[in-house]
Amino acid sequence: MLSKRRFNRFAGAGLASAVAMTLLAALAACSSGGSSSTPGSSGKSASASPSVSVLAGAHCSSSATHLTFWAWVPGMSRAVTEFNATHPSICVTLEDPGAGSGEYVPLDNALKAGTGAPDVAEIEFDLLPSYEIQHYLVNLAPYGANKYKGDFASWAWAQVSRGSAVYAMPSDFGPMGFYYDQKVLGKYHLTPPATWAQLAADATKVHSADPKAYLIDFPANDPQWLMDMMSQAGAWPFVYDGGANLKIDWTGPAQEKFASFWQPLISSHAVGSVTDLSTQELSDMDNGTIAAAIYSAWAPSYFAPDVKLSTGQWRASALPQWTAGAKVGADWGGSTYPVFSESKYPAQAAEFSEWLTSTTESWNIVKTPPSSLFPTFLPTLDSSAFKAQTYPISGTSQPNQVFSAGAQNIPHTTWPPFMTQVLTQGASTFGPVMTGKETLAQAFATFQKQEVAYATSQGFKVTT
Repeated sequence: MLSKRRFNRFAGAGLASAVAMTLLAALAACSSGGSSSTPGSSGKSASASPSVSVLAGAHCSSSATHLTFWAWVPGMSRAVTEFNATHPSICVTLEDPGAGSGEYVPLDNALKAGTGAPDVAEIEFDLLPSYEIQHYLVNLAPYGANKYKGDFASWAWAQVSRGSAVYAMPSDFGPMGFYYDQKVLGKYHLTPPATWAQLAADATKVHSADPKAYLIDFPANDPQWLMDMMSQAGAWPFVYDGGANLKIDWTGPAQEKFASFWQPLISSHAVGSVTDLSTQELSDMDNGTIAAAIYSAWAPSYFAPDVKLSTGQWRASALPQWTAGAKVGADWGGSTYPVFSESKYPAQAAEFSEWLTSTTESWNIVKTPPSSLFPTFLPTLDSSAFKAQTYPISGTSQPNQVFSAGAQNIPHTTWPPFMTQVLTQGASTFGPVMTGKETLAQAFATFQKQEVAYATSQGFKVTT
């Protein structure tokens, strides 16, 4: 599930620095034949407990195996309660530390200290490699995880596995699409664009008709959104398959082509420059200043609380394509549930993680409000009932029909094992693109140098 206000997801440079120090130690262990045990305490004192707890296991048997589970998804206690009721030999206590840094900071501190970490926690796809390289994750394959491989969207399973090893169970994700206000689009006599070329023409038309209006925003200062857009264009900038080898390419032909397409729209102000998911962007979408967004499958549930004027008007259509007739997708956001190496009960923790992500009993709960998770679990994702689900913000339309179709062809991507640093540095580096002080291609070149230098300083063998 996408964290609320992604730019507040991390505690800034402090967390990035802590991760960097651990990466250096992890790579040193890799190169010297170190074990995969959890690193010991550095001697620094740190708070390991989340600030908010929901005790969903209060009525369990005293003889049950007790597990701790950290997650921020609203309504997750419903699933935990169901698990406890149907698995009397295991008792799961849910603790809600809050999204983003609310969880990641105490989790990182606990793992580093070697005490206080949960058995299972919600970890976003892009952060998972950071925990894997530090040897904090239990390989779930010995606990039967691979038998579920065929039950998941291929993109999602590839995110959590390396060869036969499985380092987490995938949960929700966010296939992307063109999410638009049909009333506002009708005002400009437009239909959803099938290609990016058509979107460019439509964006120019809207802004020419009303200099204060935009078809979409282009939030360049959100590196994850930007990278997900690049993935659909065949311009993904990182290749990482574990260990010390890493490829970084922000300046290759595909990346330059991507930048060259968007720069004229940015320079002419035909696309907006508001931070994505910000109060301003959501308000501008509601009042018709922004007609549409390149959004994820979680858009209906995420955007709904901010809608005051346009309820019922929002529709989903397929992501525009670089080649007419193609059906290439992209993903923005999503979560996994790994078992941590500190757990004293990995078998029971694996059983819980697998039940939570791989059963219709669980998905019948978490697909509904207030959780509203978009499933990577194919029996739910492909079900007619899920596809037919409606949301007040989208009237009688069925946006899941579009997003489920978009989930079928998402290109495989590999996140760098220091995504915290990428997001923190990227927000700064790409900020000038938003204000017109730098072109996207210039920012790509700057970011290439920054990321190569950073990865090298952390001990990675970098190719470009």
